[in-house]
Amino acid sequence: MLTIPQGLIETVFLPGILAATRIVGLFLSAPFFALQTIPQRFRVGLALVVAFGIPIQVGALSSVTLNMSTGGFMALAAGELLIGLAMGWLVRLGLLVFDVAAEVISIQTGLSFASQYNPDQALPSGVVGSLFGLIGLALMFALNLHLVVIEILFDSFRALPPGRWPASLDVQAISALLSACFGIGILLALPFVAINLVVMAAQGFLGRTSPQLNLFSIGFALTIPVGVFLIYVLLPVFPDALQRSLEAVYAVLRQTFSTPRGI
Repeated sequence: MLTIPQGLIETVFLPGILAATRIVGLFLSAPFFALQTIPQRFRVGLALVVAFGIPIQVGALSSVTLNMSTGGFMALAAGELLIGLAMGWLVRLGLLVFDVAAEVISIQTGLSFASQYNPDQALPSGVVGSLFGLIGLALMFALNLHLVVIEILFDSFRALPPGRWPASLDVQAISALLSACFGIGILLALPFVAINLVVMAAQGFLGRTSPQLNLFSIGFALTIPVGVFLIYVLLPVFPDALQRSLEAVYAVLRQTFSTPRGI
C-alpha cells in the first residue's frame, strides 16, 4: 500500500492547499480572473496548478510546517481566502475609472436607459459601462498588467507565508486610492460634460429662435453621435488612465502585503 509521510503532508500538501485558497480568493474577486463566463471548475483548477508551483518558484512554503487541529487549519484557510479577496478587490478599484466615466457619459449622452449583459458581473449594465469594461479588460491583457498581479501574488507568499497577516492596513492610503481613481474617471468624462453644455446651449438658442422645432428629438439625435465620436477621440487616452490608476493600486498592494505579522 502506498503511504504518504506525515512530514510531506505538513510541509508540502497542506501549505499548498492554503496557497490555493489565497489564489482562489484572488480569482474570485479580481476583475479579469473573476469573469462569470469562465466556469468555476476551470478557475479552481487553475488556482491549484498555480498554487502547487509556488514552492518551486519562490520556495516560500517549504519553511511552513503545519501541525495543528482541524479547526486551526480552517481558520488559517479562512484568513488566506480573505487575503486573496482583499487583493482582488483592490485590483478591481483600478477599473473604477471606467465605471465612473461610463456613468457620467451615459447620463450626458442619453444612453443611461440602455442596458445589456455584462460578462464581468453577470448582470445587466449600461451600454457604455459594458463597452468601457471590455476595453479595460482588453487593455489589461494588452499591457500585461495582469502579470503584475500574479507577480505581486507570488511576492506575497515570500513576505506573508501561510499563517502570517499584513502588519497593518493603511486606511488612509486606500482612501487616497479611491479618491485618485474617482478623479481620473471624472477627468475622462469632463469632455463629454463640456460638449453637452455646448449642445444644450445650442438647443436653447434654437428653442428661442424657432419655437416650432421639436428640441427633444433633435437633441437626442445629436447627443448620441457626438458622444460616440468623443469616445472614439478619447480612446488613445484610456491606456494612460488605466496605467495611472493601476500603478496606484499596485503601490498599495505592495505596501499592504509586504510586512508580515505573526498570528
